[in-house]
Amino acid sequence: MSIFSEGQDGRESRPEFTDAEIRLIRLWSLSDGSAGGQVSAQVAYFATPAVFGIYGLATGSLVIVGVAFVCILLLLAWGFVSTWRDQRTFGLMRSICAKVLAMLPAGDERK
Repeated sequence: MSIFSEGQDGRESRPEFTDAEIRLIRLWSLSDGSAGGQVSAQVAYFATPAVFGIYGLATGSLVIVGVAFVCILLLLAWGFVSTWRDQRTFGLMRSICAKVLAMLPAGDERK
């Protein structure tokens, strides 16, 4: 059963998506949103400075520990900036979901 109703010409009517919404739909359909993919990406970012910091502690070099600490702070700042920048994408996804929900027949909310 399709969530889209048939129009007068017999074809299914579809929401009118903007070019930005279509790009986001394509991007999200191709992305790896699995938990394993997310964890492995985070480990890849933080493993190098963490190992570097452990090496600095083992050798007693405060300079190496300091460099590792600064690297971790920079990665955290980059994460905050990326999250802030992704808020625009969140608004687009809300718009996409609202358009799809508007196409559902009344009372067709599935639990």
